[in-house]
Amino acid sequence: MKILIAEDEPISNLWLKTMLTKWGYEVISTRNGDDAWEVLKGANPPEIALLDWEMPKIKGIEVCEKAKKDPGTSGICIILLSGKDREEDLRKCFAAGADAYLKKPLDNERLKAKVDAARQTLEH
Repeated sequence: MKILIAEDEPISNLWLKTMLTKWGYEVISTRNGDDAWEVLKGANPPEIALLDWEMPKIKGIEVCEKAKKDPGTSGICIILLSGKDREEDLRKCFAAGADAYLKKPLDNERLKAKVDAARQTLEH
C-alpha cells in the first residue's frame, strides 16, 4: 500500500519515511502542500496521506479540505499531523475531512496503530 508523507521538517520526514518503509509501505515523500497536492491529484495516487498541518505553500489542513471535496481524491485516507491539540483545533481537523489525527511529537506505536487502522478500513 502506498502512503504519501507531506512533512516540511527534514528529520521528521526522514523518520516517517524510515518507519513506514520498515513496516512494508511504499512511501512518497514531499516537503510542502503544493507537492503533496500534485501527488494526490496525479496518476496512481496513494491510498493514505500523512499531512503536516503547518507546511509551506499550502497547509496540510488545506490540502485535506481540497482532497475531500474533489471526487478523484475524496477516498484517500488522510491523517493530519500537528502539535496543536486544543479542542477547537481537533474540530477544525475533522471539519476539514481528516480521517484521523496524530499529535506531535509522534510516537512509533501510535503512528503504526493509526496507519494500520487506515489500511484495514481501506481493505474492507
